[in-house]
Amino acid sequence: MGALALVVLMSALNGFETSIFSSYQKSDPDFKITAQKGRVIPISSTLISGLKKTQGIVVVSKIIEGKSILQYGDQQTVCKVVGVDDAFFQRIQIDSLVTAGKPVLYDSQRDSLGGISSMAILSEGLVYRLGVGKIDEPISLLAVDKAAGIHSADALKTQVFIPSAIVQLPEEENDHTVFISAKDAGYLFDVDDKKEATALELRTNQETRESEGKKREVQKALQSIAGERLKVNNQQQQHPIMYRMFNTEKWISFAILTFVLMLISFNLVGALTLLVLDKKGDFVLFRNLGMEDSMVGWIVFWEGVWVSICGSLIGIGIGVLLVFLQQKTGIVQTQGTFKISYPVELRFWDVVLILGLNVALGAISAVIPARRAAMIGNQTSGIVQKQ
Repeated sequence: MGALALVVLMSALNGFETSIFSSYQKSDPDFKITAQKGRVIPISSTLISGLKKTQGIVVVSKIIEGKSILQYGDQQTVCKVVGVDDAFFQRIQIDSLVTAGKPVLYDSQRDSLGGISSMAILSEGLVYRLGVGKIDEPISLLAVDKAAGIHSADALKTQVFIPSAIVQLPEEENDHTVFISAKDAGYLFDVDDKKEATALELRTNQETRESEGKKREVQKALQSIAGERLKVNNQQQQHPIMYRMFNTEKWISFAILTFVLMLISFNLVGALTLLVLDKKGDFVLFRNLGMEDSMVGWIVFWEGVWVSICGSLIGIGIGVLLVFLQQKTGIVQTQGTFKISYPVELRFWDVVLILGLNVALGAISAVIPARRAAMIGNQTSGIVQKQ
């Protein structure tokens, strides 16, 4: 039962982790290069060409990020502005994120007619917060002009955009993100989009993405190209708090159930102790047939080990079957307005860890009864010699 509970628990936690971070995988780059100190990193043709030539790298995109005030009608809110280049649309799975409109950052037709040609892509939560009625109504982005004085009337830079599309992003990004062109973002935040960026976002090929070993090799190669002044983060390192929270929750839950298993293992100690007392006459017979005292203890020890192995395999087998049924049929569902199947994911190394833990606890539990059996063998052998 302990092995069964551990398999179900670990699979459920893995399922929640995968379902939550799958949304990040659609929008986050495989690797992100930022400055070790400061906000802006220098961009050179040597750096870009070196990154593109790295084996496994498919796309390198320049990003300019900053905070701005977004104004729509009479409403204002602080938002995160992400300036992107043309390679950004090759790096991100933009079509899977769009819920309305067509994601473009520049409208040549509007420009030829003398209208507003700069376009913006808004996150879904931001649209709801501002109550944007029509997707083609203009919005304004305001940022501090660093060149202007504090008391200057032109202390804020203002640029007008037309929303072109709405995208659904992960929860922590969905209510405050705006995508514009890198050129417009460079103007707002006083960054030369040709020579500077706040980050470089990289996408790898499918083969590298599916192999953890190749990911580590590519990250090491990228770090050597980027140098000491830049840092290369993989997807987990881009959200360290979130990943740390899930890992902590997972292993604390595992530790609690391990403690319960330790309590359960006392049942095995009691069962083996009763076995030793019940088979005392058999131990005398074994000793008279020439068996050494230590061998009597080993018999009891291996009895406990095999009980643990068989019980663990049965529990793991039932647990794997339950997880498989949940994946195929979704028997257990969440409670609420929108019912969804609880996500579960079985991982091989979790099963190996559970089996090893159960066998180890069984072996430890068998030590005390085995020593008692060996002592009984010594006592009975002394009685026989006196007779």
